[in-house]
Amino acid sequence: MSDAQASLVAIASLAFALALFAGWRAHRRTRRADPDAVGWVDWTLVQVVALIALAVSGYVALKG
Repeated sequence: MSDAQASLVAIASLAFALALFAGWRAHRRTRRADPDAVGWVDWTLVQVVALIALAVSGYVALKG
């Protein structure tokens, strides 16, 4: 495995971890006790962007 592939695998794994964290936070946000206590981070958008980064970096790492 080359250095470029290793860094792409690292990016993919970090994006996967971020997607899991964002999914957990989005789940907590939808089930909050106080409906007026809205946070400033849209965790669903963060999760989608992380999944796109995971798909792209995973594809490029496996192709090259």
